[in-house]
Amino acid sequence: MAKTTGSDLLIRALRAEGVDTVFGIAGDHILHMLDQMWDAPLRMIDFRHESGAAHAADSYSRILRKGGVMLSTTPGHANALPALANAMHSEAPIINIAGSAESANIGRGAMQEFDQVGAAKPITKGAWDVPSPARIPEYVALAFRTALSGRQGPVHLTIPHDFQGAEVDDDELTRYSPKEYGTSLNVQGDSSQIERALELLYSAQRPVILAGSSAGATAIPSEVQRLIETIRMPFFSEDSARALIPDSHEYSMGLGYIPLNRTMAHLSEADVVLMLGKRLDYTNGFGGNPPFASDVKFIVVDPSPAQIARSRTAEVGIVGDLGPVISQMADAAVKRKWSERTEWLQRLRVAYDDWHKSLGELGKFENPMHPMVVANTLEKFIDDDTHVTWDGGDYCHFLRASIKRNKPFRFHNVSSFGMIGVALPYALGAQVALPESTVVLGNGDGSLGFNGMEIDTMVRHNLPVKMFIGNNSIWGIDWQIQKGLYGRPVWTDLLPTRYDIMAQGLGAYGEHVTKVEDLEAAMQRAFDYSGPALLNIDIEQVISPVAEAAISRKMGTHG
Repeated sequence: MAKTTGSDLLIRALRAEGVDTVFGIAGDHILHMLDQMWDAPLRMIDFRHESGAAHAADSYSRILRKGGVMLSTTPGHANALPALANAMHSEAPIINIAGSAESANIGRGAMQEFDQVGAAKPITKGAWDVPSPARIPEYVALAFRTALSGRQGPVHLTIPHDFQGAEVDDDELTRYSPKEYGTSLNVQGDSSQIERALELLYSAQRPVILAGSSAGATAIPSEVQRLIETIRMPFFSEDSARALIPDSHEYSMGLGYIPLNRTMAHLSEADVVLMLGKRLDYTNGFGGNPPFASDVKFIVVDPSPAQIARSRTAEVGIVGDLGPVISQMADAAVKRKWSERTEWLQRLRVAYDDWHKSLGELGKFENPMHPMVVANTLEKFIDDDTHVTWDGGDYCHFLRASIKRNKPFRFHNVSSFGMIGVALPYALGAQVALPESTVVLGNGDGSLGFNGMEIDTMVRHNLPVKMFIGNNSIWGIDWQIQKGLYGRPVWTDLLPTRYDIMAQGLGAYGEHVTKVEDLEAAMQRAFDYSGPALLNIDIEQVISPVAEAAISRKMGTHG
């Protein structure tokens, strides 16, 4: 009778889910599966730290809108836990698989033993011990269904080492073998609620649309544009939903984050707000006044029932995946004749143009270099297909605010969790997902310290990410907030470290830029280099709008 090992079952199940790439680090408790995977049609990207591997899987999964698989051993799983917590905020469908000691020894002091599933449960959508080798395919399918349904997010599986090498009779596998059912992402909304939502939008005088991560997970960009062009309403986007319609579109008002887009000050005038997969959370005052009017009406479309009336009661709530619901709304909207709200749109457009003009003017050609000089120069080298990732304090807030996006799935930023250090592995994962695209990383000098060793991973796997480090020798945003609130910094000063030399030591191109007049030529050399390249750019210690807003809020001068 034919037999199959647990590792082969895992590979077969992953391939049935469309997996062609895995991220991780080798370790004792996954050596059998790694050996079997080496001969499988899988791209294997090995890292220097498990958090980096998980962050890269996070980025990869959201760009390609598929499960991102990350593998680790037992202590490696402990290292990956912070990245899983972050992935709950970024809504990344990571399938985190860890080995463990032999199943017979669990509970009596097995090597490196700890409660892997218990540790993962609070920070994932689901975590399970696989109970037997034959049931590996069943649990892989469960993991993918869970990660990719509703509001997406990470899941965890523990597969003991002895299960990986164990042989299973093929006859026993029949009941567990994966079928070609796929993972459904086509949960439609209630048609009566959609009609109620359109009636409310039709009568609105000053409507706005805010799109968040759950829209990025399933929305079809062309369908989003069809809806927007039918109902003719201003559109803001953030996180994975960034640029579902281009920033250059007449109805796009750009980044949907209040401190970094003054256009959003006009939210206080909106009478109806359509939330497409965007939470009413701390980023928008939990739906309160400010930033919204006290009598504003919310229409909430979300894959999670728990989000429909959280923080504030919704006038209309639609539970469903954003992709099909947006198409349903567009199909129903074309049956009405929608008017152009010319004065309202013009008011927002003027604010949007004025904001970007004021940002650009900050980039004066002088030393010390303002972060906007980097932003203005960088825009000469990137195009719509370039993937950009921002991370780290005040420096990158200027880049995030000013650099427009015209193509979806080409933008990452620190998640609502606020975990810094994510962007370098995010950019690495983006380059794996988009091998033909230019990938750009803007990173602060503080946050670079978390996963900077993954430059070695870029070099080993020939991933030519272009890294532009803003070096102001401080933990920028906290240093600025401390100065504003308490008059002095504590634990927020850094050294003017030569990160360019560090990059050179890891095999990448590195260059130190100290003067504004040298920046453009240095960028040209970085982009011309065939591999990963890092510019260590000395910048001014200047406060960002985000830090200013935080100080105002904590001093009680901001709502």
